[in-house]
Parts: sequence; structure tokens; C-alpha cells
Amino acid sequence: MERPTILLAVGRDADAHTDALRRAGFEPLLFDAADPSAAPAADLGVIDCDLAPEVVGPLYAHLHNGTATPTLLLVGGETNLPESIGGAGDEVALKPLPPDALVYRLQALLIRTGRHLPVESGAWASEEGLSGAPIAGEGHVVSVFAPKGGVGKTTISVNMAVALRQQTRAEVLLFDADVGVGNVTSVLDVPYRMGLADLADSPPEEWTDAAFEQVVSQHPDSGVKVLTWGTDPAESERVSVDLLLAAMRWARNHHSYVIVDNHPGYDDRTMAMLAVSNEIFLVVTPEVGALRNSSQFLELARELGLINGIRVVVNRANHGIRVQDMASSLGLPISATVVSNGPKAVIASNEGKPVVLKFPREKLADDLHAVARLVTEPDLAPQAATQRSTRRWWSRIGARASEA
Repeated sequence: MERPTILLAVGRDADAHTDALRRAGFEPLLFDAADPSAAPAADLGVIDCDLAPEVVGPLYAHLHNGTATPTLLLVGGETNLPESIGGAGDEVALKPLPPDALVYRLQALLIRTGRHLPVESGAWASEEGLSGAPIAGEGHVVSVFAPKGGVGKTTISVNMAVALRQQTRAEVLLFDADVGVGNVTSVLDVPYRMGLADLADSPPEEWTDAAFEQVVSQHPDSGVKVLTWGTDPAESERVSVDLLLAAMRWARNHHSYVIVDNHPGYDDRTMAMLAVSNEIFLVVTPEVGALRNSSQFLELARELGLINGIRVVVNRANHGIRVQDMASSLGLPISATVVSNGPKAVIASNEGKPVVLKFPREKLADDLHAVARLVTEPDLAPQAATQRSTRRWWSRIGARASEA
């Protein structure tokens, strides 16, 4: 297959960035400001917006001449962008942006534009390997995320995966990406085999379909596949962003739905998973602390271009702050609510059984099925509210640090 082309101007670190892009299966092309008319067409663009105006302006104009090419704009805390730079299909990343972070931001941008990633296996591609490498599939990826622990994120993830399997009979993968902390196998009783940490010592070219199949378990009662990072927190640092992305490409290629249980934080691994997801289900409880943390995440999501894929799910919705007030505070509609039923949820968790199987007639199970129907019947979900701010989408980004 052809390599996706990246037209870029990144200043001093050009060699490191172009090398990483080539290893990931892209074809980087450096922009020559001395002869802008000779610049080729490209699939994506990357511009360091602190370069000279005679570089930034002509390159952006070239990328948006006729058909707008999705562009990643690299900005610093003091960057001042002219009004002519930035559009709906563009994204922003804060500098410094390491080469591997640039790779996964472009992979995410490529997915959002409906294109396939260069290779399925996640291996750094060689010229020979690219010619016969299978392309990534079309599995629908839903990241379940909460910036605060203890809100029921893993319970939502597990039950949504099982409910999706029940509703569709499709291939569903539950991906435990809460590296170092979470373990969905403590909530869902599956025979543990291995985790991604067991692949960490292998070189990327060995992260093949067969390797990932070896570390996947299956929940016997539902048929849901389970891929976990591991179980030993001491091994968590060995699970890299590249390994997670390789696993995600395999997961998309072999499953209709991929449900990702994410870490409640903003580390590179979590941001990579959020960036490559089709949707993000933000789990929040009707409490001041959880609401405040979720509002902060939504501000970051707006700045990173992730806001349009977010659905808010209120867990334990029958206690605390009113749902209508939560929607007003967050500036987004509430897509689904899940009632609190602590005893039943605890019993199911202790037995390693999802609520939707253990107590299928309970209101709690009905609510969890409704969360899954946000994926299978998206037209029934509330429409996104008009965003509260009409300022240009990079205007607040200088005050926030992110390596994503």
C-alpha cells in the first residue's frame, strides 16, 4: 500500500521527526519555503507555528488550497497565530512534541479522516514489509474515561462490552488500558493468560496478530474477548505507547467493537488511547469533585479537538446533584444515566459476573444496556449542545501543558 504523505516544517528537530515517521510507515516531505510552488500534495500537514511567517503562511496556504488538508499545528505558550491559520479539520499540539508523540497524533488524525493506518501490526515498517502488510480494520473504538477514580468507570466498561455482545452478537474486545492500576479481570472472571507486559521485551516487528492472539482471553458466558495490560504494577512501565497503539491497530482489525477502560489521568498512554478512539464516554458521578474534574477534562478536550466525540454518562445518577444541573455545568447533554444499586453491583463484582448477566431484570442492567445502545443506535443519543465559547479553538491552549 502507499505510504500516507506528511508535508511538514518542524525546524531544528526535523531529522528525528522524519525518521520516526518513516519507521511508522509514513512518507515525510519537508517543505521548501524558497520554492512553495514546488511543494507536493500531501495527506496530512505539520507546521511549527513559531517558524518564520514566510514559512508558516505559504505552507498553510498550500495545504488548504482547494481541498483542505488536515494539519497538526505545533504551538508554544507564546505562539500568536494569525487569523488565517486554523480551521475545522486542523488540530493543535503543544511543544515540545517528541517524535513518538508526533507519530501517534498523526495516526489519530489519519483515523479521524477515514483513512487506514499504514500497517496493522504496529511494527516499525520497512520498505519490504509495507508492500504486503495488512491495513487496519474498521472496528469502532469507544474509550471509557474518567479523570477521577472511584466513579465506576471499569464497571461501565465491562458491562457495556458484554451488553454490546448481547445486542449485536458481533466480535467485541474489552481492552484494559488502565496501565499499572486497573484490571478488568478483577470484575470479569476470565481465565488469565498473559498481558501486554509479556510482549514488552519483544521487538516491534514481533508484535504480530499471532502475538496478540496469545495474550487474549475470552469470557465464557458472553463471548467477549479481553486484552489486559497485565497484573503486576511493577511491570507497568514496560507497556509503552507504541505497544498500546500496536495492540489497538490489531484490535480494530479483528473486532467490530473495542471498549477501552482507560487510566484516570493525562499520561501519554491515556492520551494516545483517547486520540485514536471514535468516541469517548466520560463517566461522571453527581458529586462536586467529579464534576469539577470532568469540566477540566472537557476544556482540555475542546483544545485538543476531541470534544465532538464525547458522550457524558452519569453513574449513580439517582443521588446527589441533579442531572439537569450537571448538563448545564458541563456544557454538554447527558447521553445516559445509570442508577445506583450498590449491593447488586458489589455482589456481581465479587462473583466476577457483569451486572447485565447476573441481574438482567434490574433497572441497573437496563441502564447499562442503554449505555451500550449509544453505540449501536447513535441516532437516539442527545445531540451535542452548542459550545459555550465561540473563541478560536487554540485561544486558551497556551495556559495548559500537554505532551499529547
